[in-house]
Amino acid sequence: MTDEQNQPSESPKSPFDPIFPRLVKEGPGQKVLGLIAYGLFQEAKREWISDFQAREKRYPLDGELCAYERSWTTSRLEALENAAVQLITAYTDSVVAQVEKQILRSALKGSFWRAVWRSVVSTLLYTLLLFGFAVGLARSGVDLMGILEKIIRPQ
Repeated sequence: MTDEQNQPSESPKSPFDPIFPRLVKEGPGQKVLGLIAYGLFQEAKREWISDFQAREKRYPLDGELCAYERSWTTSRLEALENAAVQLITAYTDSVVAQVEKQILRSALKGSFWRAVWRSVVSTLLYTLLLFGFAVGLARSGVDLMGILEKIIRPQ
């Protein structure tokens, strides 16, 4: 065996991204926000790599990538989470605006004659209800006409 084989080699790079568990947390709504924040992190990382390649004319080594990942402090990660919240809010607002337009269009889409028909039917039902109420009072012995005459012509 050679001395190179006995020497401990550099620790192998972890197959997992250390930023992922710091951004993606379990919980209702937290996972989606974390995944969006992680996507924003990956976008920033790609931009950094592209800038590095343009500046140095080579891609960064594993150690340089690790240093970049370690440069992400808690406050920078919180800024990504806030950006994710803002993206979700903007998306939600746009969806609500679209649905609101659709609801208003469907509410105003009804035809004139359909509205007239509904009005006539509802007026007829209300009149029948009042007539039935008056008949019920008359059969129970209440003299509605006598009460009305006393109100109109007091003695």
